[in-house]
Amino acid sequence: MYYKVSRDPIHSEIFMYPLEILASDTKAMQRLRYLSQLVGSEYVYPCATHTRFAHSLGVMHISGMYAKHLFGEESKVRILRLAGLLHDIGHGPFSHQFDEVVYKNMGLEDGHDEYRNKILLEYMPGAMVKVFERAPEKLKNAVLEDVEFVLGENTNLYDDFKKIIEKVIEVYEGELEGTIDFAIIQGPLGADRMDFVLRDSYFAGTRGFGTGSLDRLIRNSMITEKDGKKHLAYNIKVIDEIYTTLFGRFMMYKNVYFHKTSRAADLMIQELLELSYKPLKLKERVKNLETFMELTDQRIINEIEIYFKEIVDEYNISSFEETKEKILNYEIDLQPMELDIVMAYEIVERLRNRNFWKTILETPFSVEGIDPFVASQGFAMDILQKIRLKLEKAIESAEEKDKNELVRILSNFDEIFKVDTPYKLSLVHPDEFLKSNIYIYDYWKDSVLSFDEYVREYPAYKLMSSNLIQIVRVYVTEDIRSLLEMYSIIPKVDMSLTTRW
Repeated sequence: MYYKVSRDPIHSEIFMYPLEILASDTKAMQRLRYLSQLVGSEYVYPCATHTRFAHSLGVMHISGMYAKHLFGEESKVRILRLAGLLHDIGHGPFSHQFDEVVYKNMGLEDGHDEYRNKILLEYMPGAMVKVFERAPEKLKNAVLEDVEFVLGENTNLYDDFKKIIEKVIEVYEGELEGTIDFAIIQGPLGADRMDFVLRDSYFAGTRGFGTGSLDRLIRNSMITEKDGKKHLAYNIKVIDEIYTTLFGRFMMYKNVYFHKTSRAADLMIQELLELSYKPLKLKERVKNLETFMELTDQRIINEIEIYFKEIVDEYNISSFEETKEKILNYEIDLQPMELDIVMAYEIVERLRNRNFWKTILETPFSVEGIDPFVASQGFAMDILQKIRLKLEKAIESAEEKDKNELVRILSNFDEIFKVDTPYKLSLVHPDEFLKSNIYIYDYWKDSVLSFDEYVREYPAYKLMSSNLIQIVRVYVTEDIRSLLEMYSIIPKVDMSLTTRW
């Protein structure tokens, strides 16, 4: 059988079969080589510069391991491997930050997952045909064999590729029903999460968090039946491996993805995308698949810099540097979109100089009986109100040399103080498994248990279940921390705050 091998620091060797080679050589997949996997975390962990493309190959590899173990049917294995390979194809520049700004502004609430289907259906079959046409004869023959192997026939190449892509989309659509196929790709212990925890911890230098035995978990996965339906289950003997893996994921979120400086960079990039949304015509470019394919992390940065230079040239007074300085000091009247680009350029410069927003307050809290995100919003607004009141009070008693600065800070309160309430964190939450229809097989009692039932049967694990942790942070966009501390403007927060309902 025709194949290629990609060397990988996480999985050693990743085999790629004909259809996978074809799909990975399309422009849509190759673009992922220029999208950072971790974005803001790169500024904290210098080696975390790996890409969405490498991650996609890893997800394909693990998807194949699951599929071979659970099904054995090679045509099914091929589809699930392709689903793993293509799962991130809808990501835009700066990955999740693009979701938070550009896709949301466009009304795509599911972000890159929602846009993924557009790429797969409207672009991928034709793109695969083009790659096929330029492929060497040996690969062409292997692809035709692969198509017949997956579909049972080989008719029109475009139509065949479209049918294969439709099968891949069916895997993603299984999220609503909690199908086995979807759980393999993107479930709580699916290929996506298993790869990003292992890969990100390796490159971030936090390998102690990337624990849990991938081979053992997959070997002890099985298809079981409960309530007349088939589900994915794990043998109870690997329950500690499950907890170890989920704990590693929790620690990666806490220490890497949601590190205070990582999040500062992420939030600044979100603001950069918001400012450049109209000037760079991002909505129009995303709607057009061909122009979307050209959007990468560095492309956005470069275009902001080029646009800024054009603004300086247009308003040139005597020299480039003098005009640039006047523009950055807002001494020249600019058009609204020009002003947006200038502000976006300032963020680019700050990122290049590692001049991030600064954390002035951080508190985690646990909530039972209510969504902690909802609670965190009220909590954050309360903190901001306390800061505002303390600022007003400080102005009354401040020394003359500080009074003007405190007045300026209060006048620009919303631009200077920024709240961040990132995703909820959990170690093991039964709802996560319930939604994905994932169960525990208790081989001692020959019974299939939901995670809730398992915890009731084995209460020693209850302490590690059902806890949701929310982090609330307040950043300042200027480093005014010493002034805030001098006048006791940062409110004291009880770090052990727990709300009981």
